[in-house]
Amino acid sequence: MVHRRRISRGFTLVELMVAITLGLFLLIGLSSLLVSTVSSRSELDKSSRQIDNGRYALQVLSEDIQLAGFVGASSSTAFANMTPVACPTGITDLGYAATTSPGTSSVPLPVYALGSVPSCLDHVMPGTAMLVVTRVSTNAVNVASVASGERYLQISTCTNDSLPFVAATGSSAASFTLRQKDCLAANLAPLRKIVQHVYFVSTCNACGSDTTPTLKMAEYLNGAMTITPLVEGIENIQFDYGIDMDANGSPDCYTSNPDSPPTTEVAAAVCPQTTPAYDWTAAATNWANVMAIRIHVLARNTEASSGWIDGRTYDLGLATPTAGPFNDHVKRHVYSTVARLYNNSGQREVP
Repeated sequence: MVHRRRISRGFTLVELMVAITLGLFLLIGLSSLLVSTVSSRSELDKSSRQIDNGRYALQVLSEDIQLAGFVGASSSTAFANMTPVACPTGITDLGYAATTSPGTSSVPLPVYALGSVPSCLDHVMPGTAMLVVTRVSTNAVNVASVASGERYLQISTCTNDSLPFVAATGSSAASFTLRQKDCLAANLAPLRKIVQHVYFVSTCNACGSDTTPTLKMAEYLNGAMTITPLVEGIENIQFDYGIDMDANGSPDCYTSNPDSPPTTEVAAAVCPQTTPAYDWTAAATNWANVMAIRIHVLARNTEASSGWIDGRTYDLGLATPTAGPFNDHVKRHVYSTVARLYNNSGQREVP
């Protein structure tokens, strides 16, 4: 019997080289697809964070502005307004002054813009707005529960009390003797913690270790200002202030600077005139008549995008109608909204 030898054949050298070449082409294609997918995902993540940061910044500012001027009782209509000190050291600096003469007691302006950087702020981004918001906490506490280091406001609703309110430290609990509507000595009016916030844009988040522009808040706590980073990637904030010219609780005209409104912003062509004519030279009155604020936030990615050049300009309201172009590799977007000062405007509304 003749046994045939089974001959085994492999790839020839040419076939092997062709297979390797095709494999390399496939690998290059897959690598390019992977790089493109990773790059697109990275840009999408950057944009998502920017959108979240911009919207969150608007939410934080809007919610606090809407509460501005809250003192815990509707009797605040009888109070005059005082400009608060940006870096307060005591109750007087906060803008609360109670007297026994009707109509002469003062509470701080609900909102107020700073024209220069105060000593308690640092690393403030040049050309950005700084806003002071004052109010009291929405949570009331009784006299026995006060913290010694905090400052509190107690509003009287008893017609027999000599003072309309008391503003004092928690360590002076004996000072809080004002009563509620029934005027019973044992039924003391509740206390609310005094709140003062200063919002500003810083050139850094953790200053000394990064250069990420960040929205920060300086808060009056335990007798001192404490700075807290709020939102990364916020490069600029600007505000337009809606002034109530006819005392009906609605903004009639917007200006970028109630201290000294530019003529172009309050001219008859853009701003309705009243009879008698509204006096724009009284800065304190202008601030007391602020009923709404248009908020403009310029948010940017916290990381650069290769191949992108930011040649755009951005509208940040009356104060900064044209920001940019920055001509760098960072993507930006403007977010805007209107926040109404409910406590100020609500008191003026006629049913």
